[in-house]
Amino acid sequence: MGSGARQRSERLASKLREIRLALGLSQGGMVKRLGLTGHMGRERVSAFEKEGLEGREPPLPVLLKYAEVAGVWVDALIDDELDLPKKLPATQRAGSQRGKLQKRAAKATVNTITVTLSLDIESDSNVSRDEDRARKAIEKAHLRQYGMAKVGDHDYELTISYEDEEGLNARIYALLGAIWREAKARKCDIKVDLREKGADRYW
Repeated sequence: MGSGARQRSERLASKLREIRLALGLSQGGMVKRLGLTGHMGRERVSAFEKEGLEGREPPLPVLLKYAEVAGVWVDALIDDELDLPKKLPATQRAGSQRGKLQKRAAKATVNTITVTLSLDIESDSNVSRDEDRARKAIEKAHLRQYGMAKVGDHDYELTISYEDEEGLNARIYALLGAIWREAKARKCDIKVDLREKGADRYW
């Protein structure tokens, strides 16, 4: 099955531009700082910084690199309710070891997990059209921001970033609650199974 694009953050483009300017880099310089020379050109950075339909959302690995070079959590990029620090942690680190220190810090604190979400939806009136609408709304509002990839008619793979186990559980239960509320608002019932890919951990 193909994969769908994540729901685009309204502030993502401006945050990416803010990071580049705070680091004092040109768009070409940003490509080098991200370590993506040879993989993409400055025009991709330009597209990332454009808002609206003209802009392009970076793939998840690139978003993680942006977060790493800025010294912030990736949540600060994709969550419209979060602001970037007035002074990026990365800009306060001087010397040639800045990039290495950021990378070590990111490896020590930023974790990601891939989970498989199975979602069955049944409308109160048993109308399949209503179930399809509820599913599309849930995908757009709550799943795409986690790099949603469809792996079946009712199954998805999501990538979730977290700091520690407590934070992971909080994000997952918040997601499950949001899915339940979205379904209820559309007069549907749901059955959800969520587990870590390749492991026996369930939520």
